[in-house]
Amino acid sequence: MLIKKIVATACAAAVSGLLSTAAFAQDIKFGIGIPEGDFPEYNALVRFKEYVEFKSNGEMNVRLFPNNQLGGEREMLEQVQQGSLELTFAADGAMAGFYPPMQVWSIPYLFESAPVAWEVMNGEFADDMRADILEKTGLRALAFSQNGFRSFTNNIRPIINPEDMAGMKIRTMESPVFMELVNSLGATATPISGSEVLMSLRQGVVDGQENPPAVVYGGGLGEVQKYYTLDEHVFGLHVIIANEEWFSGLSEGNRQIIKDAALLMAWTENLQKTEGDWRFSEKLREELGMEIHVSTPDEKAAFKEITQAPVEAFIRTKVGDALVDELLGQVDAAKDRLYD
Repeated sequence: MLIKKIVATACAAAVSGLLSTAAFAQDIKFGIGIPEGDFPEYNALVRFKEYVEFKSNGEMNVRLFPNNQLGGEREMLEQVQQGSLELTFAADGAMAGFYPPMQVWSIPYLFESAPVAWEVMNGEFADDMRADILEKTGLRALAFSQNGFRSFTNNIRPIINPEDMAGMKIRTMESPVFMELVNSLGATATPISGSEVLMSLRQGVVDGQENPPAVVYGGGLGEVQKYYTLDEHVFGLHVIIANEEWFSGLSEGNRQIIKDAALLMAWTENLQKTEGDWRFSEKLREELGMEIHVSTPDEKAAFKEITQAPVEAFIRTKVGDALVDELLGQVDAAKDRLYD
C-alpha cells in the first residue's frame, strides 16, 4: 500500500511538472522565406529550434513559419521591428532597406573564399556593424551567416571571360549595386522581383540571372538555364534578426541560449552553403544537364579588374569611404591570418 502511494505521488508530481512546463512555455515565432526541405537555410532553422527547446528544458517553444507564410523578407523585418514577430532571417538586400550600410558587403570579388568571409563575419567589423544596426534600427542582429556566393547562369553561351557576357540580358535584384556590376561587364541589367525570375527566364525576357547553386537548384532555375559559371562575384549574407524588446525581456540564461542557437544556426548554414556549392552543382549537372564551369583564380581576377572599381565607387557614395576602407582592411587582415 505504501509503495502504491509513493508511486502515485511521484507520477502526480511528474505530470504536474510537465503541465507546469507546458503551461508556462513561451512561444517564439520565427519567420523565414525558404520552404521546408533539405536546404541549408531550413536545416539551420531546425537546428536553432532544437537547440533552444533542448537547452531551455521546454521553457521556450520555437514555432517555425517557412515559405513566406508571414509575408516577404521586408514584411517580416517590419513585423520584428514592430514586435508582432520575435525572429526572422533576412538577406543583406532586404536588410539594406532598413540599414543602408549593409551594401558594403556587396563589393564584387571581395572574398577569395568562404573561410575568409567567415573570419570577417565573426570579427570586429561585423561586431561593430551589429551594434550599429541595433542603434540605428532597433533590430538586434544576433549573427551573420553565409547566404552564398552569387554566380551567373544563362542560355546563350558559357561565360569564361568577361567579354562572354556582352549583349546578354541578365536579371538582377532590384538593387543599383547589382545593376552596376552587370552593366560594367557589357551586359544589360534587368531588375526583376524574385517571384518572377523563373517565368522571365522561361519566356526569354532575360537570358540569365545570378544566384548560388542551392537557389538555382531549389528554385527550379536550372530547369530553364543551360550554362552556369561559378565565378562567385558577390558574397551574400543572411542576418538573424530578433525583436529587441522581446530579447531584452528574457532571463539572462535564456538570452544566452538564444545567442548560442543563433551562432549554431549561422555555422550550420555556413557549412551547408559551402558544401552546397558542389552538392547542388552536381545535381544541376547530373539531373538537369546544365553545363557548369568553375572559374579559375586567373579568370576571377579578370572579372574583378573590370567590375570592382566602378561598383566600389558607387558603394562609397552610399556608405562612405571610412566603412569601405575598414572592411577592405579587415579582409586583408583575415587573409593574412589564414594564408600567412
